[in-house]
Amino acid sequence: MTEHGAEVPRIAAIVPSLDGHADALVAELQRQTLLPAEIVVVAGVRPNGRARNQGVAQTTSPFLLFIDDDAIPGDDRLIERLAMLLLADPSIGVTGAARLLPPDASWFQQWVAREVPRIVHPLVETPQETNPDPPAFYSEITTTCCAMRRAVFEQAGGFDETLLRGVDTEFFVRVRRMYTGDQEAGDGMRLARYRFVLAPHAWVYHPAPATLRLLLRKQFLYGFGHAQEVRRDPGRARGRALRTPLHALAYFLFRTAILAPNVFLPYSYAAPSWRPGFKPLKALASYASALGYITGWYGDPALSRFKERTGGS
Repeated sequence: MTEHGAEVPRIAAIVPSLDGHADALVAELQRQTLLPAEIVVVAGVRPNGRARNQGVAQTTSPFLLFIDDDAIPGDDRLIERLAMLLLADPSIGVTGAARLLPPDASWFQQWVAREVPRIVHPLVETPQETNPDPPAFYSEITTTCCAMRRAVFEQAGGFDETLLRGVDTEFFVRVRRMYTGDQEAGDGMRLARYRFVLAPHAWVYHPAPATLRLLLRKQFLYGFGHAQEVRRDPGRARGRALRTPLHALAYFLFRTAILAPNVFLPYSYAAPSWRPGFKPLKALASYASALGYITGWYGDPALSRFKERTGGS
């Protein structure tokens, strides 16, 4: 029963955690107005797509909440707001929460959030549709915190367990390509696809990378994961199919040549356009992603060497 007396189905919270330290998050989840019927912390499993799949397999609830172990609900109605949108409209496949920096974020984390896309997203006052459609296949929702029906998760086939990063975007594109079970067939009828909606007044606190090294490593791995996605789904290449080493070299030289100009004339993918400004972190993060993309195109051995040099998952 929610704060307003509405009946809701059971929801399972799935928390991937490399070190298993999710006590603060679990405590917050247990204070929600809509209490999770199941909370599963999947510790020490990588990549995170495999961890989430294993978490789902350990639950039976008809609704699923995915939330990262370093995310903290903004208030005690987070799960209720995500679930009620799903209940109200069967055409919604995934609901998500805004991402804000924690109040104690350092000056560097605040700088990162100002310049680097997808680190934060402001709170929304009304439901905001954000579908991962062409050409960018981008949604403001991420698996930092999102909810869906188990039936949708199973229809999509779960997360790709071979992807290093970009697990959420690859999964969301598959969900978006599915049709809802609510449409009628017939002449002139348009088949409805699942929609992605940010829930109003729903947010989590989520930290940005705390150092330049962590930021660049994160962006490198995002680029690596995106290359994996594009190799599986060539329609998402957007001119970046590195079919031969010569293509890879040309892309590397191009991205290196525009690194310095990007500091003062950063490219906005939202517009898309070049916009004057001074954004050195954005330029470096974008370049790190490009290097990761080139590395990822040629497979996991290069990644293994990278991880040996830098440490971590």
